[in-house]
Amino acid sequence: MKKRNIAVTGLLSLTMLTGVPAVNVLAAEPVTTMQAQTEQMTRGEFFVMLARAIDLPEAEAQYSYKDVERDSELARIVSKLQANGVLSGYDDGMVYPKQVLKEGEAIAMLSRALGIPEQEVPGVKSPLPSSHWAHNTASWLAAVNFDYKWDNLERPLTKQVAEALIQQMLSTSDSTKKLLEESQKAQRDVRSFRMEGTVAFSMEGNEKTLASLPEETRKEMLQGVSMNIKSTFEVPDKMYIQTSMKAPAALEKEGMDHMAFEQYILGKDMYMKMPDNLSGGMEHSSGWVKMKNGFPIDMKAMVEQMSGIPPQLEKKLFYRDLGEGKIAFQGRIDKLSDLTSMMNGMQGMTDTLKEAEGVIGSIYMQGVMELDPATKLVKRIQTQTAVTYKDNIEDMPFKRMIMTQDMKYSDYNDNLKVQLPEEAKKAKELPAALEGISASQADKK
Repeated sequence: MKKRNIAVTGLLSLTMLTGVPAVNVLAAEPVTTMQAQTEQMTRGEFFVMLARAIDLPEAEAQYSYKDVERDSELARIVSKLQANGVLSGYDDGMVYPKQVLKEGEAIAMLSRALGIPEQEVPGVKSPLPSSHWAHNTASWLAAVNFDYKWDNLERPLTKQVAEALIQQMLSTSDSTKKLLEESQKAQRDVRSFRMEGTVAFSMEGNEKTLASLPEETRKEMLQGVSMNIKSTFEVPDKMYIQTSMKAPAALEKEGMDHMAFEQYILGKDMYMKMPDNLSGGMEHSSGWVKMKNGFPIDMKAMVEQMSGIPPQLEKKLFYRDLGEGKIAFQGRIDKLSDLTSMMNGMQGMTDTLKEAEGVIGSIYMQGVMELDPATKLVKRIQTQTAVTYKDNIEDMPFKRMIMTQDMKYSDYNDNLKVQLPEEAKKAKELPAALEGISASQADKK
């Protein structure tokens, strides 16, 4: 698991440091929709509309159904939707493409197409009771201000409502693009800022792997973790990050209930002050360690990369203008390699993504960002991310990780300075992080 931990940690660190998804926000063109009608929509018609609106991985095998003509366009679409968990056929071998769809069924398919997990998002109240089949899905959609009357789930789906749902969940409007372009233009002039907020992780276990472990061990492994983060950024290459968190159960047994870290990034060198309980055995008393070339990311390049996105993600990430400077976003990433073209100037991150891709099956991300009306700079961003692991990884104890973030940004261009304290200048130097990653990769050859 050591190699996998390096890869996954590297990917998540990038997201945590920026506080925003490591992808560009100018993601998708608006969907071309039919004229609004009141006539009801069949399952087959909605299958086609959905498949055209979002880019899903192709099916490796073709599924056959009694009521779908083999080798037809609908057959290919149904196979793709089933391969991606969007729908499944009935026990009688049919999918009933001519049957009228209900609104709730359409929302369920849209949610599965995006990759929304069937697990309640932490910290968000669902508009539906816990006994309702759509309770968990509704909690995710509520977090991004999904505009829908939940009493209508059993109503027959009309083409007008179908178009509205597609427009809301699987498209990016021109007004949203304009707002995002203005924000990105403003961000290019940022030279310093502060970021403060919380990050929380919760784990869903792989029951097959965990079954052989003692109950106490299972509970410890699935225990959630939350942390508070305060940071100062001085572009192009300086950062200060202060992190505090409740200690994991294993450390609580040793009398440690709280952990605090300090990090300085100067160029590509990383300085870290370890918690007192973890700094034992060091050759000095300061608690500081230095990792030369331990931060492979060029911060300036990272900011510049936010102005571009790989074409292969244009129909996977969607943004919605909520008004008053707020923008909601939702999207899926099926292959981490889709992000490699954004990693120019980020030494080592391409290899990290390749490592992580061997473990991670898919990622769903959503959130709401708030822009300052005058400056168009980001004031706050709240995100929920679900990382689903591949189910064929030996001894993988987790099925899914859910990460929630709430970050606030302030003091833009207030002449903030990041300076290394004197005690950190005497830090013990550890082997370079990149050398460790390279070594782990060499082990596989």
